[in-house]
Amino acid sequence: MHLIHSMAYGGIETAVINWLRKIDRTRFDVSLVCFANPRETEAPFVEAATRAGLEVSKIPWGRRKPLIKSARRLVQHMRAHNVDILHLHNVYADCVGAVAARLFKVRTVATVYVLADYGDWKRDLIQTIESKVIHLFDRVTAHCEDTRNKMIELGFSLNKVDTLICGFETHPVIMSKEERSRRRRELGIADDEILLGNVARLYPEKAQDALLRCFKNILAEHPNVRLLIAGVGPLDASLKTLCSEMGLDDKVKFVGFLSDLPIFMCLLDIQVHPSHIEGVPLALCEGLAAGLPIVASAVGGVPEILNHGQAGVLVPAEDEAAFSRTVIDLIKHPEVRTRISASAKRFIENDYSLEAAVARVERTYCEMMGV
Repeated sequence: MHLIHSMAYGGIETAVINWLRKIDRTRFDVSLVCFANPRETEAPFVEAATRAGLEVSKIPWGRRKPLIKSARRLVQHMRAHNVDILHLHNVYADCVGAVAARLFKVRTVATVYVLADYGDWKRDLIQTIESKVIHLFDRVTAHCEDTRNKMIELGFSLNKVDTLICGFETHPVIMSKEERSRRRRELGIADDEILLGNVARLYPEKAQDALLRCFKNILAEHPNVRLLIAGVGPLDASLKTLCSEMGLDDKVKFVGFLSDLPIFMCLLDIQVHPSHIEGVPLALCEGLAAGLPIVASAVGGVPEILNHGQAGVLVPAEDEAAFSRTVIDLIKHPEVRTRISASAKRFIENDYSLEAAVARVERTYCEMMGV
């Protein structure tokens, strides 16, 4: 049974759904539980899981964090499914799972996605709690090598933390030049314009504010550049206000949540991702699959999926000048964009497949069961 606390549908949610879609159902009977949040913010995740053929049960949650109530409800679900292994995702799931495991005999495994200093007292406190709780589980895994290394710094033995990559399943989009041009025109993008795209939740660590500042610098040198920002989150209003204050409304468009991400990626010329904190962003995997040249901050698991600069261009975190210069250089050199594009596709298709990721998950469960 997988338990996840989802506030929105993003990379972690996608990874869990993909694992459960592809896991060998002849060997593993899997079930999925999420938290019922006060404003139903879990709805996009539940809808996506349902579309993938997964049934989602819910346990109660709210501002007062009802650990005992939620744990007891989780125990009811585990008894009904005769669960052997409880797999936990995100800190609240870890906390509820730790309590439930005291009430119902079950093996526990947690996957840790990001360990970083957010600079926000609440989120840093939550992460501190997570770093303590994960010591209670039978097995702990990391989403990328960067997170694994940080867990070892927390005291986990080198051979006790496995890396469970999210993996990626490519869905090639066949689109003619005429169709691509038509779709771009529908977005207001002319054929001779260079289109940059950012896909991420609108949260502080995703640094869309820095991206807007970089874009203004890029625009000063290349007036035929446009920027699309795809994502939702609490910074939506403030980012749009900043965009207006910078006089960029005619060059930047916020397109919200996208359900057709592979098609959107085909319309871009360059993907830009200046995050301060990351695990492994599946938005970049989508960009790699589309063969996009990517400029991204060298944080978290990003260097791992950009093949340490071979499948994209890495820039030091929070260096807006370097980020701007790198994008400008890519705009000036289409032959470099072509080379990166070929390397990106090779990496995502050969080295980061969903099949390889699911095989690691299955192996972890077999080891936990001693089979």
